[in-house]
Amino acid sequence: MSTTVLFVEDLARSANFYAALLGGELSDQSATFVRVSTDANEVLLHQIPGATPDESYPTREDAAMKPVYFVAAIDTARSAVAQLGGRVYDASTVATYGNVNYCDAVDPEGNIIQLAERLRW
Repeated sequence: MSTTVLFVEDLARSANFYAALLGGELSDQSATFVRVSTDANEVLLHQIPGATPDESYPTREDAAMKPVYFVAAIDTARSAVAQLGGRVYDASTVATYGNVNYCDAVDPEGNIIQLAERLRW
């Protein structure tokens, strides 16, 4: 497992989003960062110094990377993203490559993420 570091404005909202979406545990919490860990994923959320959280962020289409997080079930994760303040793409965008289903979503701060579900064959 590797760690993804995401810089965020609203540390508490992002921590709650990733912990609930991934079923992760919060650890190493401080005023400026928190670690969300599961057996398959680890996200280190680091607060942007001096940032003022906003209620609505544009989708960061120009980002140089897109983190991929493994989830138990794509459909469940898609529902969770919407309930937790993120956005999901249309269900028709779910794709299968090899033995993994993938779909893109957007976290509450506009970061595009990819959800991945390992298929049992």
